[in-house]
Formats: sequence, structure tokens, C-alpha cells
Amino acid sequence: MKRNLSIIFVVFMVFALVMTGFASKGESDEKKSVAMILPGLKTDEAFNQYTYEGMLRAQKELGIETASREEVTQDEQLEVIRQFAQQGFGIIIGQGGQFGEALQTVAKEFPDQHFVFSVGTDTGGVPNLTAATVSYSHAGYLGGIMAAHTTKRNKVAMITGEWYDPHRQLEASFKAGVAAVNKDVEVTSVTIGSWSDVNKAREASLALIADGYDVLLPCLDAAFVGVLAAAEDSDNVFVVGSVVDMAQVAPDVTVGSVVFNWEELGYQEASGKLLDGKTHILGMAENGITPVTGKLLSAEGKAAVEEAIEALKAGKIDVAP
Repeated sequence: MKRNLSIIFVVFMVFALVMTGFASKGESDEKKSVAMILPGLKTDEAFNQYTYEGMLRAQKELGIETASREEVTQDEQLEVIRQFAQQGFGIIIGQGGQFGEALQTVAKEFPDQHFVFSVGTDTGGVPNLTAATVSYSHAGYLGGIMAAHTTKRNKVAMITGEWYDPHRQLEASFKAGVAAVNKDVEVTSVTIGSWSDVNKAREASLALIADGYDVLLPCLDAAFVGVLAAAEDSDNVFVVGSVVDMAQVAPDVTVGSVVFNWEELGYQEASGKLLDGKTHILGMAENGITPVTGKLLSAEGKAAVEEAIEALKAGKIDVAP
């Protein structure tokens, strides 16, 4: 009888150890698996591509498993997010301000997995949903300073795809940056209903130019090329770039850019550095924004940008984070 009990005990312990090993492996794999959902193409040379490349850097450095879906439309979001959650990915990232509601819904259904609302600030109080973005406010303020030091007609404009909270922050801080230089400069903003339609961006830009606006700030994905084309086809019209360094594409009309460090954001999201259920905004002090000025910006304008950079790092300018 004692022998039988000993055999049973040994079998039980071996079974327990095997199951513990499986559990540990499953938990480890979950923490090392990341899925990223993109609204656009991962080759768009803008937001989608650079955040995706940030995930690939995390994959290379940390050995994580990764997966992605690109060009996910609004009505596909819930299904795609749920599919990745059901597959057991430990971190699921929705890249873009349009993913907030869908992420909140699915995160509640899968409380043991982590979700990241990228380029958003609202977690909805869901404990396993973290929000992360670069500081649109810091970018807008510096862009406003560049624009105000460039315009000759005292009319500048911002062009974006759709209105999400970060773009409203960009607009508000753009106006604040312009006003800090010259309160007489008129500022307007337009949306084109698309992030990637080059023709729509060009047409909207030409309409603004015809109305006397001589400095344009595009906040778009691939569609920004249309804004650059409109400026190049016009006389004495200039661009303040955002998201990427637009002087690399159109140096003859770009006075400077506020580059969004999307790759760094994607890396931090995918590496699991931000999984605390809070909101993280990468500003000047956190390497979220890199201002670039070119030869078309006056010496006075460059000095004003440098002064504002230091003030933003120190928290001395009253704009949203």
C-alpha cells in the first residue's frame, strides 16, 4: 500500500511540475507577444510605417513575437482586435485616435491581456488599457512659432485628415504659438476627410492659397505630399511640416518641421514599458518631438524656436502636455 502511495505521489509531482512548466511558458509567451493594428499602410512613410518599425525594433532587441494587420477600417476594428485577443497576444496595440472605443470594449472582455490606445489619451478607466502618444501640443506650439515668423500675409492654416482629440490639441497649441509671436496673424484649420488622399490634400491647399494663406501646416499621413505639391506650384507659399521632416521631400518650400518620433512610441508600446493603465505623453523632455529648422526660416525665427524648446522642456509654457 505504501509503495502504491509513493508511486501515486511521484506521478502527481511530475504532473504538477509539467503543468507548472506549461503555465510558465504560456505566461512568458503572452508577455512576449505583440499585435499591432494599423488604419493605414505599413509602408506609408509616415505614422503607420514608423510605429510599425518601432515594434520591429522591439522584436529584434527583445525577441518578442509580433503580428500586425494594416488598413483596418472603423467597422472592422472590434473583429480584428478580438481576433488577436483570442489568439492570446499579450499586448494588443490600436494605432490611431479612431481605436479608442473599440479598444475599451475588447479590453473589458479580456482583462488578463494588455491593450494600448496609441495616439490617444482616454483609457475610459479600463485598468488593462494604457493610452500613449507624442505631444501634439508641443509640436503645434513650435510649428506655430515657425509659421508666424514666416508668413508675409498674416494668414496661416493647418490641414488634417479628421478631428480626434490630439489634432484639436495640435490646433489649439498651433494658435498659441502663432499668437506668442504675433497676435494679428489669422489662423484657420481644415479637414479633408482622409489621411492618405493626395489629391484631396492638394485641392484643399490650393483653396487656402487662393484665399490668401501663405503658410500651411499639414498633419496627415501620405496625403501630406499633396500639400507640398500645392505649395511648390504657388508663389511665395511655404510649409511647416509635422510628423516627418518634409524638407526631405520639398526643401524649396519647407521652412522647418516638428518631427513626431513615432518609431520611439511604437517601440515603447511594443516593449511593454507603458502597461500601467495610465496615459503617457512623450513631449520635448521625453524625446517625443524633434524640431528641425531649415535655411528658409529666419535667424530670428530659429532663435525663437530654440527658446521655446527649452521652455517646453522646463514646463514653462502653458499648453497641454
